[in-house]
Amino acid sequence: MKPLWILPLWLAAAGAAGAAETRPEAVVRAKFAAVNRRDLAGVIASYAPQARLTASNFCAPREGLAEVERTYRALFAALPDLAVTLDEVVTQGETVAVRFRVRSAAAGMEVPIADFFTVRNGLIERDDGLFDNGGRPCTP
Repeated sequence: MKPLWILPLWLAAAGAAGAAETRPEAVVRAKFAAVNRRDLAGVIASYAPQARLTASNFCAPREGLAEVERTYRALFAALPDLAVTLDEVVTQGETVAVRFRVRSAAAGMEVPIADFFTVRNGLIERDDGLFDNGGRPCTP
């Protein structure tokens, strides 16, 4: 049995650990970790039900968890060896800016991307990705 004096320390540590999971930067890093694990459920769990996604290759914004699932399911299917490397993460309040690279040896590609997230209540509400689309037509 642990001495009673340890209880306040344990409770404080447990509270801090739980709070860290909802910090905007932690949420975004967890989303990228899920992408690297190809964990579709983990990616979807990072987003709010009303999430709005925009990207250089989208014809129009995508909204809601079904669109998050569609987006990442297609990405995982197209790039079976997808790997993401974070180069820079800057956080200011609810906004997290990330500069990262997506690589696929099978597709022979590496794409630098800048992404801007808005995180509220521990979930991503906005995800705005910018990259060189190479002049390809947008995807609906």
